[in-house]
Amino acid sequence: MKRPAIRNRGSLLTYQEDGRERCFGYLFDAPGHGIYEPTFGRLDVTTEEARTHNALLSQAEIQGLDEHCVVGMRGLLYTKQHNGQRWVVTWLGEEVSREVRIRGQVLTFQRHGMTFRGRLRQHEDAFVFQRIQ
Repeated sequence: MKRPAIRNRGSLLTYQEDGRERCFGYLFDAPGHGIYEPTFGRLDVTTEEARTHNALLSQAEIQGLDEHCVVGMRGLLYTKQHNGQRWVVTWLGEEVSREVRIRGQVLTFQRHGMTFRGRLRQHEDAFVFQRIQ
């Protein structure tokens, strides 16, 4: 896949696709090898640009849940253990919810009066969720 031109350096890194501005996913720093993005591979960005982008993307994910997520919308978040309790977090580990209930492989979490549900997979921290209420 051809790497698109990077826009908004020093902020949330974006690119143009079909006349729309899109956001790159989380960037991975492989010391000595470069910065990588899951869809486009190696990108020509600095470690500092990657850190800034990732921090802003994490914040935008949380803001998007709070301000724009309607019933039926889906997303991808992560879980982590904290003092024996499971939390829902962004990829950077920013807290999304401590109000987490797990029954079997089904995880339900609350945030600001909204309810979300997803299915956990064995040996994976990432899970796809859907707003259900």
